[in-house]
Amino acid sequence: MIFVGMDVHYKSTTVCFFDPNAKGGQQHRWQQCATTAKDLTAVLSPLGGDCRVAYEVSTQAQWVAAIVRPLAAEVQVANPSRIPWLFRDGRKNDRMDAKKLATLLYLNQLPTVHLPSADVSAWRALINHRRTLVCRRTMVKNQIRSLLRTFGMKCPYRSCWTVKGIVWLRSVTFDDARNLMRNLLLKEMGQLNDQLREVERQLDAIARSQPNVALLRTIPGIGPRSGEAIVAFADRIDRFRNRKQFACYFGMTPTQDASAGRDHRGHISKQGPSVVRWVLVEAVHQVIRRSPVFREFCWRLRAGKKGRHKRAIVATGRKLLTIAFAMLRDQTVYDEKRVSKIAA
Repeated sequence: MIFVGMDVHYKSTTVCFFDPNAKGGQQHRWQQCATTAKDLTAVLSPLGGDCRVAYEVSTQAQWVAAIVRPLAAEVQVANPSRIPWLFRDGRKNDRMDAKKLATLLYLNQLPTVHLPSADVSAWRALINHRRTLVCRRTMVKNQIRSLLRTFGMKCPYRSCWTVKGIVWLRSVTFDDARNLMRNLLLKEMGQLNDQLREVERQLDAIARSQPNVALLRTIPGIGPRSGEAIVAFADRIDRFRNRKQFACYFGMTPTQDASAGRDHRGHISKQGPSVVRWVLVEAVHQVIRRSPVFREFCWRLRAGKKGRHKRAIVATGRKLLTIAFAMLRDQTVYDEKRVSKIAA
């Protein structure tokens, strides 16, 4: 069995072949090739599938996996941020990185990440793209609000973004430069709204084929966007041992610094997919409106102190994640009575 470490870059890839049965000076050999399907196949094909391959996670990890999996007995995708400290010796180049991957693979000490299927990966990409569009639209809205504040204007309607509000925005008069800015910003916002509607139509079509999204939507206040984000980034629920690991994967657990009898808990770790935390916090505001159990849980954590509101929202989001984990694991719908016992 040959252990292969690949240091993959955009243009070139350095490959280290580690043969533990060879003589000392001949255990490692290197080869460099272009990062193309043809060249990667040419490098790995002579091994006849009798190899294990490892490379670090990147934006092209899914594409590389599609090429390498038919040519290897096993493929592992490494998490570079969790490489054991023993291998961080201050020296770094492509050959050494590939050698470290091959060695850790041989020792079964390679910290890996979960690589979803191509369909789930595309689903995740679309969810992230929607978030990008929403953030860009928010930036445009803030620029329009800034124009209004510059001239001390206030929208006479409930919101500037309703039909009446948009008509009013088009009717107000600034100087020539800011009139042009207003028109361009409104045009850009209209384009972003059209793109969002198209992306959400595609997401809705995907969600209809995912029964777990419908399952999570039985929670009061959980909509299609928050439900699909949890399901898509969790992927297979059986890869999580318990609810704590599930919440930790999404970065909703506090950091810990414990030593010599001192135990300090800090802010949440914010590891994992940030888009899930983004939609989850938004969903919590709706959940505490619609669910008496979650509302009572959030108010109890807030303890009547305004400064604890954000902490209470985040803690309620973590509780929501643990309940979602139990629902996905057991394939059961939301039960307010059961949740009231857990929250208590």
